[in-house]
Amino acid sequence: MLKLFKRKASDPKEELRAVLGDYDLPCFPAIIMSALERIRDSEASLASIADLMSSDPGLTVRLIGTVNSAAFGLRHTVRNIHHAVSLLGRNQLESMLISLAVGETLPDEEATGYDMGRFWTTSAQRATTARALAGLLDPSTASESFTAGLLQDLAIPILIQGKGDEYLRLLTQWHEGAGDLAELEQEAFGWTHAWVAEWMCQEWGFPEHLSDSIGAHHGGGEGEGGLPAVNLVAPLREVDREAGISRLVQEAQEKHGIPGDTTIRLVEESFSAAEEIAKLFD
Repeated sequence: MLKLFKRKASDPKEELRAVLGDYDLPCFPAIIMSALERIRDSEASLASIADLMSSDPGLTVRLIGTVNSAAFGLRHTVRNIHHAVSLLGRNQLESMLISLAVGETLPDEEATGYDMGRFWTTSAQRATTARALAGLLDPSTASESFTAGLLQDLAIPILIQGKGDEYLRLLTQWHEGAGDLAELEQEAFGWTHAWVAEWMCQEWGFPEHLSDSIGAHHGGGEGEGGLPAVNLVAPLREVDREAGISRLVQEAQEKHGIPGDTTIRLVEESFSAAEEIAKLFD
């Protein structure tokens, strides 16, 4: 099996240009950029952040809908943006806004052989499962694990736009069972979608721990680096779902001592919760 060796980019912009050519990486919505700036400003109050976000009804609905979803398991319903912001706090709110920003930014054009509904369903399954597993492994990373799990494959819609038929042909091979997607990419192009995703995260100014975890989800062939729960959900793919679940159960047992029946129960509960999340992003 081909080993994958993830490397850091000295200049993410140049790396992306080499991969995507003339295709320009989309920009985040202005309202989310402003909110992220305030979150990172220690002198800005949570109330002022909520006031800013409330000026965008669509953003407000998506944030409240995500927080109230079964994936978060809140005891009481969050009914307004100020309650949501105070409940999440700065770090969790930053992760959640990054998720929503990417959902708004990624191109949603359908392409032959690739379905965005399936993309978001699989992404939501990883996100909800990663959050559930983080609850066992390290609850303090639950929010970041949700976001990194959701965005593991964020480069794929961009690569479809930037590389066109060349990349779509590779996706078709993958869907037809030709092998692991990252291995096919490295053999064909010299990079993987995980690397490109990390370069995108760096270009967009993601927190380092989040971009590192997204970029490390294939583990460089060794499963090292990144948030543990995020690495565990990486086998959950759009193709051969049962094999992915089996691998997840095995790795959770071998690497973290989580009993198989516990992991299966978490996966079933998480996949059910993922349906609601997928609708918010698709």
